Amino acid sequence: MEKRIEIMDYQDDFYKIMSESERKLVLYGMGAVAENVYLHFTNIFCVCDRKARNGELFHGIPVIAPDDLEKMDEKLAILICVKKEDYRTQIVDMLLSMNIDAFVFDFYNNSSFNTFRQQKRKIIKNACISKVRLVCSDNGWILCKFAEKMKEELLKSGIQAEIGKGVDITADINHHIAFHLYEPLLDCNDTLMITHVDTINKVNLIKHQLQVAKMGICMSRDMMSQLVQMGVPREKICYINPAQDGVIKPRKYVLGITHRVYDDHRKRSGALLDICNGINPDYFEFKIMGAGWEQIVEEVCKKGFLVTYYPEFDYDTYVQLIPSLDYYLYWGFDEGSMGYLDALAAGIGTIVTPQGYHLDTRNGLTYPCNTIADFIDVLSKLEMERYKTVSAVTNWTWENYTKKHIEVWKYIIGQEEGIYDNQHKYEDGINSVYRI
Repeated sequence: MEKRIEIMDYQDDFYKIMSESERKLVLYGMGAVAENVYLHFTNIFCVCDRKARNGELFHGIPVIAPDDLEKMDEKLAILICVKKEDYRTQIVDMLLSMNIDAFVFDFYNNSSFNTFRQQKRKIIKNACISKVRLVCSDNGWILCKFAEKMKEELLKSGIQAEIGKGVDITADINHHIAFHLYEPLLDCNDTLMITHVDTINKVNLIKHQLQVAKMGICMSRDMMSQLVQMGVPREKICYINPAQDGVIKPRKYVLGITHRVYDDHRKRSGALLDICNGINPDYFEFKIMGAGWEQIVEEVCKKGFLVTYYPEFDYDTYVQLIPSLDYYLYWGFDEGSMGYLDALAAGIGTIVTPQGYHLDTRNGLTYPCNTIADFIDVLSKLEMERYKTVSAVTNWTWENYTKKHIEVWKYIIGQEEGIYDNQHKYEDGINSVYRI
């Protein structure tokens, strides 16, 4: 028999071809896929499987080994019913080597069968990002800043980067800052910075643009999720949180003390040194008014704390000082501090001992403390609160912002190397492409 084997494409209608030919139907495979599909065919000639045993039946249908196919003097239509794609590829290669007359169909790659076809990312060997055009036609300072900062970081990464009002067809990526001026006329590996989508017309514009553009990059998970809910293709949208310049430093808590130092230690002035040993000078500074603190202030400054010291009491200065505090401190046990009353009048917090007339002020004790350990514990908690606030954006730098774009761009051009390295370090960027 003359060898005539054809591997059918997705568009080749299985049922139409079978109805127009007299070919014998052979199911290849007798696993879970075959168990699910065999009932849909009434004319199965036999089942072929490499694990076939002599005389075996599959639901009453004869089972043969692949070598037996060449013994048949029949025109065959072989339907490969195997789940794993690499196995199906191996089966096709084996069939191509046989001397048979057969049309070979792939159950998972034929328009006649309503199977899920997973979209696979095309990997391109030696693909790399070497040139990026940042398309910025807007004269607004914020968008221009994004373009300038990204250019700076791209150049640091060894990637040629230019800012222009139009696309560069020679660039590996054209990144549009922002989306609203992009016209999807030509596929230039375009990505779109998406922000401030506040009308349905903008949503529809993005849908239109992403028919050509490779990826829309939002600034937040929330915006990404909203756009997906409104019909923007999930596979074409991700998010990268914006950056901050890293030049603004957190304001320190200003702690106030407004009493003099007494020789009999009634105010326990030296306790300030013990408290300073337990807190971080990056988060606290002191304003002290009262005589006798010179030696203690010198030691506190040596520990790295900023101290504004007023050795003499001046009423006008005092009236301005109290409202400038964040917390008023007092650790004495001599019935109370008059400065405590003024602190409450100014509406500032208090970290003081719960004694004397302190106890008679309703809601006046913000943090009552009895021991040095209590004061350190309260101030450490305030320090941690400030640290948590600051650390919320510590990694939101222009360097990281740009690196996350590079990872997304690598994904777009088919580069495999390095794009999975940071999948457990953050959730945006390339990780928002993969995750639902």
